[in-house]
Amino acid sequence: MRSFRFRESMLVRLCTVATAFVALGATPQPEPAASEPPTPLKEIGRVRASVCSTIVVHANSAIDDALANDGDLRSLIAALTTAKLDDATELQRRNAFHDFERAAAKLRETALDGEGEIRRLRALAAESPEPRKSELKAFADALGGALYRQRVMAIEAQRLLIVQQGRAERAGDDLAFAPQAAPAGRPDAVVLATPGPLSPPSYAYEKAFKLVAADFADRTRLITIDEGVAADHSLGATTGC
Repeated sequence: MRSFRFRESMLVRLCTVATAFVALGATPQPEPAASEPPTPLKEIGRVRASVCSTIVVHANSAIDDALANDGDLRSLIAALTTAKLDDATELQRRNAFHDFERAAAKLRETALDGEGEIRRLRALAAESPEPRKSELKAFADALGGALYRQRVMAIEAQRLLIVQQGRAERAGDDLAFAPQAAPAGRPDAVVLATPGPLSPPSYAYEKAFKLVAADFADRTRLITIDEGVAADHSLGATTGC
């Protein structure tokens, strides 16, 4: 029960964080869908000028983080979609939850690293002359939006796991101490909670995981759009040095 209460408190904190993001208006607005596919995001070529070289270092670090998360998100979505948990043993389910938690934590940490680089780029943009200032800000805003979306999905994946682990633990507690029927002829007898012969209840873990995976897959489209906008501004962000 202590483990469940800990996870429950973690869920409250995660929900509070997600709510705070929305309250602060931090949710990035998706760019209008273009008639052509978004420009693929890739590293910016190296330059010699010291100012632009600094910009390129931080920009490429943020780009690498976003692209790494793109791959990890695809893997997480595939794993959530194909997970076989409804009929799994307790050990198999625990191992699967552990793998998902590790993947979500990595996704969140990488997004946070990338957002740190975005803050540095915004500071450099504030010190830059036009037109590089506007181009660099547009680049940082778009790529920052992609990283933010990735981080929110990581938080939501962690929240999903906390909820499902809590359900599994509650099921275990119910099975361990199931009330027994009163002895025949003694309906007023005191009944103690003792280990019961009930069969484990069937929970639709797979359905919950697939719903989240489908939602994530749909939202990756917005990440691709954000990254395409960043790619469109990447050249202008490193010119005029």
